[in-house]
Order: sequence, then C-alpha cells, then structure tokens
Amino acid sequence: MSSKELISTWFREVLACPICKSDVKLSGKVLTCVNKSCRSQFPVIDGIPVMLTQMNQHHKYEKQYFDQEFRCYDKYALENWRMSYLKRIFHSLGIGNKVVDCYLDIGVGGSGYTVIEAARKGNRCIGLDVSIEGVKKAQHFAKSELGKKSDLCGFAVGLAENLPFKNECFSKLSSIAVLEHVPNDKHAMAEIARVVKPGGKVFLTVPNAYQRIMPIFSLPYYFWDKKVGHLRHYKAENLIAEFISHGIITEEIAYSGHMIKLFQTLLSRLSGNFEKKAAKIWWQMDEMDLRMRRLPYGLQLHLIMKKCAAESHATQVTSR
Repeated sequence: MSSKELISTWFREVLACPICKSDVKLSGKVLTCVNKSCRSQFPVIDGIPVMLTQMNQHHKYEKQYFDQEFRCYDKYALENWRMSYLKRIFHSLGIGNKVVDCYLDIGVGGSGYTVIEAARKGNRCIGLDVSIEGVKKAQHFAKSELGKKSDLCGFAVGLAENLPFKNECFSKLSSIAVLEHVPNDKHAMAEIARVVKPGGKVFLTVPNAYQRIMPIFSLPYYFWDKKVGHLRHYKAENLIAEFISHGIITEEIAYSGHMIKLFQTLLSRLSGNFEKKAAKIWWQMDEMDLRMRRLPYGLQLHLIMKKCAAESHATQVTSR
C-alpha cells in the first residue's frame, strides 16, 4: 500500500497542521507541516492521523479515562438514546438523503455512530476525538458497517482547541458533550468558527447551568462532573454571545433531559431488555422530553447555529 492510500484523497485535502494551520504533506506514515518555520510532524497509525498538540494534565486525564472506556467497546450498536440524538442532529443540520458537503463531529467517541450513519446516507464525514483507542474502534466499526462506503469516513486524533483542519472546509459540524471537557473552551469555539464554511450549520450540546437544572439532579450531576472531567456548565446567553463574536449566530435554543428522562433511564436499567420489549413506551417518553425542549431546566443545553457571511458578521459586530 502506498503512503497516499493510507488516507483518502478528500480527507488529506482538508487536513492542516493543528499548530500553524499550514498544509501538511504525507510521506510514508508521517504528516509533516510544509511551513518551514514550523515543520511539525504527526504520525499516521492504521490510517488515522494522530495530530495532538501539547497536552496539559487535564487533557492527559481525559485521554486516559476515555481510552480505557472505549477500549471495552466490542460491537456497534444503535441504542435508542443514540438514535434519538441522530434524529435531533441530522434534522438540525439538514443531513438526510441529500448529500451534503463535508461533515465534522468533534468528540466522535468509540462508537463513531454520528459519522457512520451520516456516511451511510452518502456524505463525506470526519470524526475527531482525543482518544486514539476510541478513534480506532470507530474506524473499525465504520469498516464493518459500511464496507466500501467506509471510504466516506475519515477519523483523526486531536484536540478541540487545535483542530487539524483547514479554514472553512465543513458545511456541517456537531459537538456533543465536548466543550465542558476542554480547558480553553473559548479557543475551541473560535476553532469551530474557523473550520465552518459561511452558511454552514453547527449543532452543539453542553451541560445546562446548575442554577437552571432541577435541584434533585444537582448533587448526582456534581459527582458525575468530577468523574468524567467536566470543567464547567453553561448558560445559553453566554455561549450565544461568545459565538456571535466569531460570526456564528444561534437559530434555535433547546433543552433535553427533563424529569421524564429520569423515569426513562430508571425503567431502562430496571429491565435489561426494556428498550427492545417496550420501545414504544421509551419513544413516547422521548417525544415528551422533546416537546419540553423550550423549558430551560433540562440537564442538557442544545444550540443550533449558523455561520454568517463575512459582511453579515461585520454588520452585527458594528451594531453591538
């Protein structure tokens, strides 16, 4: 196999040095930045560009935690909760049977389900994660699930704060439960804005502010935050203001994980086969939660956003 066959041509064309954002050149199993003042090198492992920049202690903890979790994944499964997320993401981004420009999922995890299911519809997709074990699993599942269509999938290892992609190369982007893990979340938001094309859509999910979730959830959520490395929760207005400063406007605010979700989760766990035996009930509860999406006390905050054209952004900033 030649070095170029390690990574699909279309995938190579969107890759960039995560440090200086210059082009990278593939030679053997190494990607090298073409910028003479940078010349950073990144290994390609099993066809996966590992484009990590310098990591602090929190990054290392996150990588270790999720490497361990994703290493245990042994089969591809679309549980009901994953299918529910797919419906929300694909509807919000307009990913359907009509092929769209390249789609990026930041924090793709070990299942790779967002990227795999978008590729199943004929779209070129890239999944990025800090966990190399997770990305390896996702790539394996893509090949086993999609066959030749797996060429539509690309997977990379990298940090949300230093995305290894060129400017304005994605028309669709999702980031599910990622920003709360990132030490420099403002830099990550700027990077999201940088890689999305003008007119491109973004689907973002983060934990809702503690002050807005129901008190019964606060203590369990606090301990969960500590376990998985959450650094913060978010108020919608603060996120919206930060993204506006980067030319991304919010088209819709939604919330999920209301009280009905507690009963849904308990029922699922009380009966191991609940989702198969009583799928109708599960989906009725999910629909109830969806109908409550305007109520701001759900556990999760979702923003559906769009990147403005440069002229429109300039007008907005001037008017503020």
